[in-house]
Amino acid sequence: MIPRLSFERRIRIAFGIGVAIVALVGAASLRSTAATVDSALGVAHTLQVRAQLEATFGKLIAAESGVRGYVITGDTTYLAPYRWVRATLDSSLADLRALTADNPAQQRHLDSLAKVVAVRMERFQWSIDTRRTGGAATAGRAVIGGRGKELIAVIRSLIGQMEDEEARLLAQRFRAMESRARLARVTAWGGSLLALMVGILAPVLVGRELRARRQAEERLRHMVDSVRDYAIYMLDPTGRVVSWNRGAEQTKGYRAAEIVGQHFSRFFTPEDVAAGRPAALLQAAAADGRYEEENWRVRKDGSRFWADVVVSAVRDERGTLVGFAKVTRDLTERKRAAEEMQRSAAQLEAANRELEAFAYSVSHDLRAPLRTMDGFSQALLEDYADRLDDPGRDFLERIRVASQRMARLIDDLLGLSRVTRSDMQLADVNLSKLADQVAGELQKTEPDRRVTWTIAPGLVARADAGLLRLVLQNLLGNAWKFTAKRPAAHVEFGATSHNGRKAYFVRDDGAGFDMAYADKLFGAFQRLHGIAEFPGTGVGLATVQRIIHRHGGEVWAEAAVDQGATFYFTL
Repeated sequence: MIPRLSFERRIRIAFGIGVAIVALVGAASLRSTAATVDSALGVAHTLQVRAQLEATFGKLIAAESGVRGYVITGDTTYLAPYRWVRATLDSSLADLRALTADNPAQQRHLDSLAKVVAVRMERFQWSIDTRRTGGAATAGRAVIGGRGKELIAVIRSLIGQMEDEEARLLAQRFRAMESRARLARVTAWGGSLLALMVGILAPVLVGRELRARRQAEERLRHMVDSVRDYAIYMLDPTGRVVSWNRGAEQTKGYRAAEIVGQHFSRFFTPEDVAAGRPAALLQAAAADGRYEEENWRVRKDGSRFWADVVVSAVRDERGTLVGFAKVTRDLTERKRAAEEMQRSAAQLEAANRELEAFAYSVSHDLRAPLRTMDGFSQALLEDYADRLDDPGRDFLERIRVASQRMARLIDDLLGLSRVTRSDMQLADVNLSKLADQVAGELQKTEPDRRVTWTIAPGLVARADAGLLRLVLQNLLGNAWKFTAKRPAAHVEFGATSHNGRKAYFVRDDGAGFDMAYADKLFGAFQRLHGIAEFPGTGVGLATVQRIIHRHGGEVWAEAAVDQGATFYFTL
């Protein structure tokens, strides 16, 4: 027979069990409270990352606007934002890297963003240099022909992806925070009930847990209030405000006492209220768990601001909707900067179209009188040769040479304009085969010249075949021209690695040039050799640069006088 436990023994066992239960409940409550604090810290961290992303994109917009202002006007005061951005951008990216160090996906996005931002900053500097050396028209055509819009679109996409990731984390952390807070409340009440069962020790444990919870909630409130750039507040299921941080007060102008308990529709414009937008927004957030938009909102004083709004549905463990977490960011300045940049781009685009139309018209109208000059000069030489003395014939020959040279200049100018306007048809292009064809065509012009051609096989790139033929015709044609005085010349076409990308090159052992003048190479009508020494119009390398920039690449040269030259380009 099992002996019956004494009453005192049973009391001690029950008391011990009660104490153990209370201790377990207390530990669980403290853990839930700590988890709530951690979730709040995560929310603040996510908001900080989004603020840094917005600041970084805002800097790029400011730099873009400044550079375009300088390109259009030539006024260097426009470059102040660009210089400031150049000095602080690395620090912004470093802050982002530190803030997202615990998120491998964001680190990968940031790696891509840093690369594209570096390319965009290089393009800004290139645009400034082009404006300084080539003037407004050249810089305008270069900017329009470049890939600035594409780079900004890529940057906006990458920042959008990072913001989406942070928004996802924000909603997740809000839900976790609310869930843990509810868990803390349930645990506290359970502890209170158990405390009634075990006597005098339970109130001490429950009191301790409640104090910890109040401290956690106070810390959470202080952390949310410390965020000034974002309006963060909670709504009940009907859309009435139940909490209000200082960022909301700063953004919308209401003090907490004025707005808590009021419906959030007062933040919408009258036309949006009439269209039922507030209710539709809550319905979308409740249905999908999250809703985000950029739209106009209204402050207390009636003024409007452009807002980025994120609304996340908050549900309890049974899935019942208990309210909404709402975060609003004032993007008015960013929108104003973007609109200003669009206006500047439109003005620049219009100016360039006018310049191109003017150049085309002038070039077209000059052709007829040039043909007339050349034709009548030739007629005089042929029909009146016996009546002209040697100086007269020499003058007429000079007129013919000059008119023919000007005709070639006009043709090259029109060709340069067409390179800018033509649509690109991208496909896999066999550059080795193109180079072979161009080399063969050059060799046929002077079959007796001794030139050794070395063309690397199997070089294929995705590009516009017609435009790349022009590039090789100009580069290989230059190599052919500037090796003309060599009894035996060597011209090579191949590829190498440059900053992790494939770079193609054309190398010769001809006249070369002084690298001190390399910055003039790619300007239209810029020449480093006399016409009598080496013929040409000075448009070929400008055409090459325009085509390479349209392919998103860069072109540069290395040379030495009488030791040949090498021209590199990437795609």
